Amino acid sequence: MHPARAALLAAVLSAPAALAVEGADADPTYLPELLAAAKERSLWEQRAWLRLGHWRKGLLHGWESEADGPALFLSREGKRDPAAELETTLRAFFVPGTGAPDGPLPDPSLEHPQCRFPARFAWLAETLRIEPSRLPPRSCPRFEAFWKRVSARSATLIFSSYHLDSPASAFGHTFLRLGKEQVASEGERLDLIDQAVDFAAATDTSNAVLYAFEGLFGFFRGEFTARPYFYKVREYAEFESRDLWEYELSLGPRQLAILVAHLWELGQTLFDYYYVTENCSYHILGALEAANPDLDLLSHVGPATLPADSVKALFKNPGLVRSIRYRPSARTQLGARTAGLGAAELDAVERLADAKEAPGLDSMPTAQRVRVLDAALDLVDVRHGRDIVVGADLAADALRQRLLERRSAIPVPSPPLSIPPPAAGGPERGHGSARFGLGGGTSRDDGSFLTAEARMALHDLGDPPAGFSPRTQIEFFKLKLRFLDRVRAVRLDDASIVEVTSLSSLDRFERRISWKFRLGATRVVDGGCNGCVAGLVAVGGGPGFVSGDGTFSAALTADAELLGAPDLHGLSDSDLRPGVGPGAVLRLLAGDRAALVASGSWRWLPMASPRTSYDVGLEARLHLGPVSLSARWRRAPRADEVGLVLLLYKD
Repeated sequence: MHPARAALLAAVLSAPAALAVEGADADPTYLPELLAAAKERSLWEQRAWLRLGHWRKGLLHGWESEADGPALFLSREGKRDPAAELETTLRAFFVPGTGAPDGPLPDPSLEHPQCRFPARFAWLAETLRIEPSRLPPRSCPRFEAFWKRVSARSATLIFSSYHLDSPASAFGHTFLRLGKEQVASEGERLDLIDQAVDFAAATDTSNAVLYAFEGLFGFFRGEFTARPYFYKVREYAEFESRDLWEYELSLGPRQLAILVAHLWELGQTLFDYYYVTENCSYHILGALEAANPDLDLLSHVGPATLPADSVKALFKNPGLVRSIRYRPSARTQLGARTAGLGAAELDAVERLADAKEAPGLDSMPTAQRVRVLDAALDLVDVRHGRDIVVGADLAADALRQRLLERRSAIPVPSPPLSIPPPAAGGPERGHGSARFGLGGGTSRDDGSFLTAEARMALHDLGDPPAGFSPRTQIEFFKLKLRFLDRVRAVRLDDASIVEVTSLSSLDRFERRISWKFRLGATRVVDGGCNGCVAGLVAVGGGPGFVSGDGTFSAALTADAELLGAPDLHGLSDSDLRPGVGPGAVLRLLAGDRAALVASGSWRWLPMASPRTSYDVGLEARLHLGPVSLSARWRRAPRADEVGLVLLLYKD
């Protein structure tokens, strides 16, 4: 038997697996015995089998697999009938060649069913105590090559932090790293040569609006892919400057072997990809549950499966996470390298990265020159990393090569760069992504009122900061209702499909502006209509500042918005009302316990009534575990109100 098949069966059976005679035929009289044993024990109802086929119980019907490609099934009824699929699988294991018992395989070039489904074969061999001499394991060259390439000795779940500049990664991303445990001469693990296994959408657009629409409604196909880990580090930590959090999992040899074999199975099929539900995190957790049926992961994520929530689901299984490691991004490394440099050194770094000469560099002490050149190389990587790798910027590539040559001419090793994890911690420390609120207040125009609100996901600037970036706000499906005591009526005050704010410090190295975007609806409170609810799309951008520890942040933006409602006195008496003007946001944190957020905007409304509008607000929050107390004040032309709301966070 080939090494991969022997290793897989040995890990699962806890006994030598190389008992079969290579090339021996299966005993056809053995099949009825196995079918009878499987039927007697109702194996198709066992959790392990259901998870290998990704079958889920429907609300109004029976079982249905979440896999949408035909290659995961041997039976024509396999997607909706786990019993039929189990029987067909057992029959297929006895069939010579690559044919299936109830028809040809979807792709005639595929290997024998034993090779297509090594995890199924290993589980059935263990559960039914299959005799290798009567059902010999087949030779599987493609699976052998995959097993050897992976050489897995450990499994780690990777969380890539939020990246608001890309709609596909706005909520973060998770994938697996299968560790080879190879060690360098200095004793350090060479984890960059490990294998990364990723589930992602096969997209056909880079347009953010089209991506959101197609991703929300399942128009993309998702697929599992495997590539060396250094590709993912380059993509996320270097190209997109996203910090990585690595959670090594406590999987035994049996569970790890099943995981590798099942990932091989999943790599041959497709899934409908849903941005909010059946996404990267959902199917990675599903693969882990298949590897270890005792794990309970998917039940700990809500209706929206967010990468941060999938990390927290790991910790709901005691002992599953063996260790946590933080891998800083290229931008984080640049900040650490430049933190101790003086003004003259920073000037030299900037000039070198701009392909200019740095006067005085050669006269600096050796250690100082090393720090400047190392920082300049990091700055070039941050600015041009992706273009250099794909060959799209030959000038930047040549610049980096010149800096490398200057650095290599100094025979002094660089001092080790030690960057501690952020004080806010990883996503496992974060609050629940769903939020519910109930409270009340008083308004100059409406009198006393009760308010109820809800948000599906994820985080705003006033939420508890632990586990989140101080630069980021992203909210998805938010709703605010108000019950007016004076008129005994319920009204919609605010609704958002998505609301995003990205804060950045506009300094000499990080030349990114702060920006914000909102799509939803809001009640008009400036006389443009009689309290109507108008559809809203708004964008803004401008300079910002975020302190090093994230306790203070602010941005001043130039905003543009468009409101639309049937009763709105808009542009030239139309139902549409554009508006432009300045906006501002300020956030102050007092540790993990309290936050103060102020915002304001002024709008010029061309050829509309009224001609101008404004809106200012202030909110203070006190965080008490899973709940927060929010005190709010707001003023607009037809709104002058205060309120108190109790917020509950839930995973």
